[in-house]
Amino acid sequence: MRRQYLIKTILLAFFFLVLPEIGFARDISPVVSTDWLDANLANPRLTVLDVRKVEEYREGHIPGAVSAFYGSWAFKKGELYTEMPDLDDLFELIGCVGVDFNSLIVVVGKTDTPRESYHSGRVACTLLYAGIENVAILDGGYNKWTREKKALSTATADVFEMPFTGKVNTAMIADKEYVGRRLGKVLLLDVREPDIFSGKRKLDCIAKFGHMPGAINLPTSCAFNDDGTFKSKEALAVIAEIATGKDRSREIVTYCDTGQCCPTWSYLLKELLGYSNVRVYDGAMQEWTQDPRAVMVK
Repeated sequence: MRRQYLIKTILLAFFFLVLPEIGFARDISPVVSTDWLDANLANPRLTVLDVRKVEEYREGHIPGAVSAFYGSWAFKKGELYTEMPDLDDLFELIGCVGVDFNSLIVVVGKTDTPRESYHSGRVACTLLYAGIENVAILDGGYNKWTREKKALSTATADVFEMPFTGKVNTAMIADKEYVGRRLGKVLLLDVREPDIFSGKRKLDCIAKFGHMPGAINLPTSCAFNDDGTFKSKEALAVIAEIATGKDRSREIVTYCDTGQCCPTWSYLLKELLGYSNVRVYDGAMQEWTQDPRAVMVK
């Protein structure tokens, strides 16, 4: 009798410990393959968001995909090029593409250039910021889909527009004040290329050479293979651990030049590799270097 009671107690404790994890489990992998997407196109919960230019979408797209041009998700605010949309605009945009909290979303971009390959990560993070959990990126994007000669369509997808009000995840974003306050305490990941990080080269949109004090360089390009697909989860874990160490609960802020590239590593770290405390500095170096008091090192 005592043994049966003990077994029931253990099972009950296990149930209550595991249940919260089940409730917050993803229904879709953070990165999905072209084969997976091809096999799941008929899923009524699935929404494929094509973030390429509208004219590219019209020339051909994945069957059923909705046109959701990247520029709609990354606003210019003042002198800053790539900022989160205002909440009213963001919620309206999500409602217009027919997405709700029950949707399984696959973001599809192109990989012709490094910058274009980063668009999907930016849009995926924006959706997560709005509180939508089941977001995925198509590995290799539209380029891989067409290389494999999978089905294409030129028909504009029917979209059932609906009102949407998000559950904003403010813990995903770090502003300038937050970064300045946490200097020396938070791990800063500068995801730009090494020559920009080191101060050997400066882009026109950035006022100063170099990087933030204490930052570690983890170029976004390191996450990709030559064909535009992501490196394996195992390889990404090794690359990330070299930069961040083994503590996956450590507070991390990713930043780049304008906020376009840094969401990719933020997304991979948190959604794929299990890092629990990752933020994106949306204003990035463009905002930081406009402040004459901002410290920079080379």
